[in-house]
Amino acid sequence: MSIIEMLLQQHPVRKSKAQKAAFREWFVGWAKEQGYTAQVESGWNLARCHNIVVGDPENAEVTFTAHYDTQPVMIVPNFITPCNIPVWLLYQLVLTAVILAPAILLGALAGWFGGYAGEKIGFECGYFTTMGLMIASLALMMAGPANKHCANDNTSGVAAVMELMTRLPQEQRGKAAFILFDNEELGLLGSSAYASKHKAVKKDKLIINMDCVGDGENILFFANKRTRELPCFPALESAMAEQTGRNFVMNRMEKCIYSSDQASFRHGIAVCACNRAKVIGYYCDKIHTKKDTICEQANLDFLAAGLADFTSRL
Repeated sequence: MSIIEMLLQQHPVRKSKAQKAAFREWFVGWAKEQGYTAQVESGWNLARCHNIVVGDPENAEVTFTAHYDTQPVMIVPNFITPCNIPVWLLYQLVLTAVILAPAILLGALAGWFGGYAGEKIGFECGYFTTMGLMIASLALMMAGPANKHCANDNTSGVAAVMELMTRLPQEQRGKAAFILFDNEELGLLGSSAYASKHKAVKKDKLIINMDCVGDGENILFFANKRTRELPCFPALESAMAEQTGRNFVMNRMEKCIYSSDQASFRHGIAVCACNRAKVIGYYCDKIHTKKDTICEQANLDFLAAGLADFTSRL
């Protein structure tokens, strides 16, 4: 059984406290079987976060990360076009309108009916109904019923980290560390809690974060200018470019948008998989919906082989 099959069979959903605790216990045991030392590090910011840390990020030359928490289900997908910011912004506006329109409509109706009892009562009925429904809609987006289908977001990232862990030879393992972050779906809380506690990692260390890497034959990396100036950066580009079976694309983060845990670190690189269309370019769809069922083993193999090669060159 492959790693991705094992994850989807044993821990497909990791949203509730119990689900996440069960996954952490299982993962720590699995890491030990692979010859690694793993521990759970807890921290607070807006919520209590439990990050899984493998190895020593303070002294490693590179740390590979992914978030292990999964998200609530949404009626419409979180459609992402990381290299086409105008389309991304347009979709966010449309999504916001779709979410807020029912609240505004029902608030207007409440205000109209309430107006029969007086203008002030009508205004208050409309205002509080609209605001209450808006808050409820946002709460459902953040903490609604769990999405049972999370193959790409972000079981794929967890599987990519695990694949890489199995492929690193013993003599290379001291160069690398691994972190699985908690509560990314609530606003990058796990990674920000870790970065706040570990200033040296936040400021100085190379972080390669994998989020939604399972669906699409184009493997996109996003690096900011500071990261592209690191001495090891050419080795990363070369190692990934030499892999076959997938299309590797290195992007400048300044011209793109991809919100994930790498944003908590000064030298953070985001990695995702995308399909491609003529008009909108690279895109990632289906996530946060019941259609998120695809994680291609070829993507995991491509990343694990390339990143293991990169680690060997450090």
